[in-house]
Parts: sequence; C-alpha cells; structure tokens
Amino acid sequence: MNRAPTTLGSSLLALQQADSFFPGGAVAWSWGLETLVTDAQLGTPPATPSGRRPRGIRHNRSEQVRAFVEGQLRHRWNSFDRAFLDAAWQAADDLPTLMLLDAQVEALTLAEELRQGSRRVGQSLLGVHAALGTPGAAPYQHQVVAAATPGHLPVVQGLIWHQLGMHREHCHLAAAHGLCTALVSAAVRLGVMGHVDAQRVLTDIQPLLLELLDAAPCTLDEASGFTPMAEIAVMRHETQPLRLFAN
Repeated sequence: MNRAPTTLGSSLLALQQADSFFPGGAVAWSWGLETLVTDAQLGTPPATPSGRRPRGIRHNRSEQVRAFVEGQLRHRWNSFDRAFLDAAWQAADDLPTLMLLDAQVEALTLAEELRQGSRRVGQSLLGVHAALGTPGAAPYQHQVVAAATPGHLPVVQGLIWHQLGMHREHCHLAAAHGLCTALVSAAVRLGVMGHVDAQRVLTDIQPLLLELLDAAPCTLDEASGFTPMAEIAVMRHETQPLRLFAN
C-alpha cells in the first residue's frame, strides 16, 4: 500500500479509517454505555419532585449521551489515548519504542475490562491492516501473537496510520471522530435514541472536538484518564444477565 503524502490523500485515508464501515472491531464495545442504560443511569429522563418522569424525553436522552461522549473525549481520549497515539505515530519505525508505549498503556489502564477492550480493538485493527498488506502491520502482529506486546488501540493507530501516510493531525481527528461515532452508534443500538438524534450529538460535539484538537496533545508524563462512572460500569458489565456488547 503506497503512502499518500498529500493533504488530500491523507484526508481521504482519514475518512476511510474513521468510517464506521471500516471493520476495526469497535462496534462490539459500548465502553460502559450498556450497563449505564441497564441501570437507568443513562437514557432515562430525571424524575420530577413528584417522582414522575417528564414527557418529551428525546432531548434529555440526547443531552445525556452528549455528556457521556464529552466525558470520554475530555477525560480519557484527549488526556490519555491521544498522547500514546501521537507518540506511536512519531515512533512508527521504532519497534522497541512502540512496544514500550504498548506496555505503558497496559500498566496505566487500571480496569481490566478497559485493557481488554483496547487490546481487542487494537488487535482487530491490526489484523485488518495485516490482511490489507499495510507496511508494519504484519511484523507488529507477530509480536502480539507471540505475547511480546499487547497491541493496544492508540499504539496500533499511531503505527498503522503513520505507515499509511496519514498526516499527524488527521490521525488525531480520525481517532477522535471514530470514538464519537462508536459511542453514539452504541446508544442507537441500545435504543436510547434514534439516528437523527445521534447525528445531532455528533454535530453538537464538533466545537469541543475542534477545541481539543487545536491544542497540542499532552506529554506521556502527563497522560491520565479519569472516567470513574464509565469505568465502574465497564467492570460491572460482566454481571449483567443480558448483554448486547462485549463491554
């Protein structure tokens, strides 16, 4: 697969990689949304003082989903995943550094379910690109299969997208937009809202997304994530009697 160094070529690659049609594996994960919906913590309008639920809940649901997406963007992706994606993009030709970054993501992600999700989505993305013949994908996949490195999603994104020739800022945009799309898609499949409301959430979140991307990513020393409600929901997911998503 040839690199596309032009801005237009990089933009086209970013559109392809961020498209929900691309089989990257993220559709199997709700990142805690499913448990929150089951527990009536999301998707249910707040009760009035009388204990009754107000009518016209579509707007409430959209606002709740938007708040969840914003929390994931601000306090997980932008403050943690983005830093490792950026570092991996810069070290795409340095296998030992990539493996070190992978080990850091593993060590700093406290919830096992989040570690598992990041590994499985990253490995799925890696497998697709190995099958497509993307440079660097097969050698890194060999390291993952040998259990020498976990293959976390932001590290794989940085490696693969650099090898494709995507510009740095387009990699950040594709990753952030892909996360937002995956989250609202999960909300739609859970019956929290419809497709039009999902597009409303994606539109409303754009100013924040552009604001975050306009600032430089944090350094690896500063990288941290704090989304306690979502993390607790992810950890409790395996105890749910009925499950649509892997987490």
